[in-house]
Amino acid sequence: MKAKLSDWFSEHKTPILIALAVVVVLAIVVTVVLVTVKNKGETADSTVPAAAQTATGVLTTQEPTTLAPATVPTTKVPTTAAQNVPEEAMVIKDSNKTVYYPKSLSSSERKYPVIVWANGTGCATSTYDSLLKIFAEAGYIVVADDSVMTADGTEQRDSIDYILDEAKRSGSKFYQKVDTAKIGAAGHSQGGRSAVNAAQKDSRIRCVLSIAGASNAEEAGGLSTPIFFMTGTSDLVVVSSRWVVPSYNAVSGKAVYASLKNGVHTTCMTNPTKISGYAVDWFDAYLKGDSSAKKEFAAGGALSKDSAWQDFACKN
Repeated sequence: MKAKLSDWFSEHKTPILIALAVVVVLAIVVTVVLVTVKNKGETADSTVPAAAQTATGVLTTQEPTTLAPATVPTTKVPTTAAQNVPEEAMVIKDSNKTVYYPKSLSSSERKYPVIVWANGTGCATSTYDSLLKIFAEAGYIVVADDSVMTADGTEQRDSIDYILDEAKRSGSKFYQKVDTAKIGAAGHSQGGRSAVNAAQKDSRIRCVLSIAGASNAEEAGGLSTPIFFMTGTSDLVVVSSRWVVPSYNAVSGKAVYASLKNGVHTTCMTNPTKISGYAVDWFDAYLKGDSSAKKEFAAGGALSKDSAWQDFACKN
């Protein structure tokens, strides 16, 4: 009987995986519709179970926590943007890569840090256009692979190879413009899982941002690269307690966790400014060496006191 089931699964593996992907995409579409209707009526308080930090830095599921009053704006402005006028973002398409970069790159002699991006299941790069432009405006070259199935990190590692090759190609727009020692990985949903797996396999990645990431504890276990797990209290697709919290607990290196109040699975698409401030500052901290930005993610820092977020935790 087991052999027959195994044979049946092998024969039908592809349609089963496609069906699962369709279910996830449908869930995302429904979530987008719901959040569009709900956005104007959002309240500051969450009613779903939340994750709270224990004295050991391990997250556990419990009732929503009570946070200290906010001492920073509820819509976080990136440190970079607060200090400088954001640069205009430019976009080029090269085969299966979409590259976002600051307009000044063309005339500048400086080298720019890189963020390699991975899409969520079934989601086109264009659905993240606003967020990726914000990264570019903050002074980053963003390389997004157009794949919509990214889990194992292969596409992000390929994006690193791509931009490093471009940095060495004399005819490229990015010739001698890439800071090859400052590369970060970011992704949404399955793309967040990709970022974790890419960092596990590729030492060129210096920090990770996982937005509503669908990695599991086994994949995240032992990760020593600094990682920021962003999630939302109203995410019904990648539920924090089942996915994100176990992944945070499993990593061995520097890790930060925070959940956006009333954030849903698609907030980074539909309202990216709600998460982009801390996202940019995370990369500023670990790719640009910005000490002020790094303090935001420490215990007692800005993120831990921001009333728009809850269940902050950090370790190592």
